[in-house]
Amino acid sequence: MQMTTTIMILIGLAFWLPGIFGISKALEKRYFTPDPERKTPGVALRDDFDYYPANPYSLFGDHWAATAGGAPLKGGIFISQWGWLGGILYVLPVNIFLGSVHDYACGFVTQRQRGDTPSLICSKMISKRAGLLFVFLGWLAIASFNSAFTLAIGVTAAKFTPEMALPMFVLCVMGPPFGYLLYRKGWPLYVIAIIEYALMSVMVYLGTLYPIKLPFEFWLFFLAVVGIIAACVPNWIYTEPTNFMMFLFMASGVVILFVGGLISNVPLKAPMLIFYDPQLTPNGWFYPGIAMVVSCGALTGMHAFWIGAYTTKRFPEERWVRIIGYGGEILESVGLWTAFLAMLVLTPEEVAHAITKIFVVVAYGEGFAKIVSPAFPFLSFEGWKIFAIWVFVVFMMSTFFSGYRNLRVMGLEFAQGITGKRIVKHPVLARWISAIVAALTVTAFAATKAYKWLWPMFPILSTAIAVFTWSMVIMWCKIHGKGTGYWWATFWVTLLLISTPAGVYYTYMNAIKGGVYAVFAAVGAMAVIFTWWFVAEFFLKLKKGFKPEEIDYFRKREYYQAE
Repeated sequence: MQMTTTIMILIGLAFWLPGIFGISKALEKRYFTPDPERKTPGVALRDDFDYYPANPYSLFGDHWAATAGGAPLKGGIFISQWGWLGGILYVLPVNIFLGSVHDYACGFVTQRQRGDTPSLICSKMISKRAGLLFVFLGWLAIASFNSAFTLAIGVTAAKFTPEMALPMFVLCVMGPPFGYLLYRKGWPLYVIAIIEYALMSVMVYLGTLYPIKLPFEFWLFFLAVVGIIAACVPNWIYTEPTNFMMFLFMASGVVILFVGGLISNVPLKAPMLIFYDPQLTPNGWFYPGIAMVVSCGALTGMHAFWIGAYTTKRFPEERWVRIIGYGGEILESVGLWTAFLAMLVLTPEEVAHAITKIFVVVAYGEGFAKIVSPAFPFLSFEGWKIFAIWVFVVFMMSTFFSGYRNLRVMGLEFAQGITGKRIVKHPVLARWISAIVAALTVTAFAATKAYKWLWPMFPILSTAIAVFTWSMVIMWCKIHGKGTGYWWATFWVTLLLISTPAGVYYTYMNAIKGGVYAVFAAVGAMAVIFTWWFVAEFFLKLKKGFKPEEIDYFRKREYYQAE
């Protein structure tokens, strides 16, 4: 039987729907029962900067846009080198049993613990060293992919599609008026959504009529300034409304590709499975190679900082944690699937060439157009290609804004953890300094392409951080007398079957190449060592156990009765 886009979409739905309607509800009933009377951090600690009760639908769009960035698309592109069966065997089951569970559990625990970052919670529940390892690896990983997105956006706008310049400028300034209309004037969200989508659609069209070619260096500077602003102004006035607009385009891109794929029923050119081919699988063996190149859309430990440091501060009620946490990661897997399908309609040779030789955004646009244009011929092949590239850019930008907010928060947390002193004087100045340091680092990584030393490690660092999150959830369950069996299973599967094999394989692949690749091998070894170092800290704390006063402290924090 010939595998087609229609069958692949139906297989995906056969996993995602039971996940959101079955698995997540079972977890809610057993572990994460929402309390309608309990104040969330957004209500109890409201400051209208990071903490506030957000419109839940706007928050859902913002959260999905913030998490479903360029990384799941990149993951979908890279796993296509092994054929269509790889995504079914790895991405789908890992997503519904591990990835979406991770985000849901992390979101619930962090919002119960006053909206603290998971790294800060680990520093209290496990050890100070564990917390510092958590935030250090997280900061490096976010800085590396923000720099990768900076480079990708800059190169796309400067060299490939100057048509993107005009909508990019409008995108970066349209958030404040719509945030004001939603949160200060009380406009209905659907009205704002219609206006935002219509405005940006016009801008995308005008961009094709009036392309603006600007040098790469301009985009580096522009994106750094935008990132600093996104990090340092209230979330409701800039990042959330901007991300919600991007969510609309991202969702429309997914819907168009899925509907187009169902209607067109395009035959896949990819084989069922290529376990290894030196010419066609640039990343080596299918396993553990697939764990080495994909995290977002499968198991994304890095989401510990999105759901657990960004979104958790704005839940209006606890009942939204499941929908936004578990549901958001399900949709990220859906986003990955769109890129996966776009590459599967290309030949294995075209896929390998895209991964190793050309800009993958262009290849994504080609595959997207091949699937969609037969179903929707009112737009030309080139028109759909430009639309797909715009959607890809939007995916990257959505994570870019929230990434800078996380870098600002995590930078301050790391500084306070190292010095042992809380920043109480000049907190606004400290906020801007942290964001500027992040912007300088990200821009330097992008301009020098030094991010390449870390970016290939992102999936490995991300799954390593998932191990850290499972440790936090186990501790929280122990504090509350809840069962830990499921969480130990997620811990060991992630540590022994995903994170460690991927890190060791990455180290081995680069070590045998020799030369400059020894640096890549060293980075891979570092990730494995840091992961097991954290695990050692975790087991030391388990051996000691919690004192009665410690349990009382953590329980009181959930009612805002302790700092």
